[in-house]
Amino acid sequence: MGKKDFDEFIKKQRAKASEEVDIDWDLKRDEWLTYLDQLYKKILTMMKKYTKSGDVSVEYQQKTINEEWIGEYKAKTMTFKFKGSEITFDPIGTILIGAKGRVDLKGSTGTVKFVLVDKLSIGLTQKIAVNISGESKAAKKEQKAEKIEWDWKIATPPPKIEYIELNEESFFDALMEVING
Repeated sequence: MGKKDFDEFIKKQRAKASEEVDIDWDLKRDEWLTYLDQLYKKILTMMKKYTKSGDVSVEYQQKTINEEWIGEYKAKTMTFKFKGSEITFDPIGTILIGAKGRVDLKGSTGTVKFVLVDKLSIGLTQKIAVNISGESKAAKKEQKAEKIEWDWKIATPPPKIEYIELNEESFFDALMEVING
């Protein structure tokens, strides 16, 4: 009976392994870095009036991020300097629960989190899934994931995390929050 049970166990493991999807971690990292650049371009557009006038300067530096499965890689930080203050956009990473990426806006009086989430999302929700051993996975396969359109939003602090659309008004509110303006 022991060998027969073990043979059945191995058969189930093979079937499970063939169902699992391999993740291209290099692609995941590269997508994240592309979205990071898009965020910086959007912010630069909002700050154009101030950078063009010389009231605000922009500097970039490289930061090393080390994420499980992806490994170590470089990402750009973006710093705005103006008389008496500076703020930095500090990329956190892409392997996160509930978001495809996160960047912290850090200033002298605090931090505001920018998250890359589904454009339709209005906040962090909790989902619970129950998998009953031996249950057919046909029902699970029928629920194909719809294509997600990713968008940068501002996350409110916990416990009830909500996402605010990133536009000029919300960006400058966040900016004033971290510089105590």
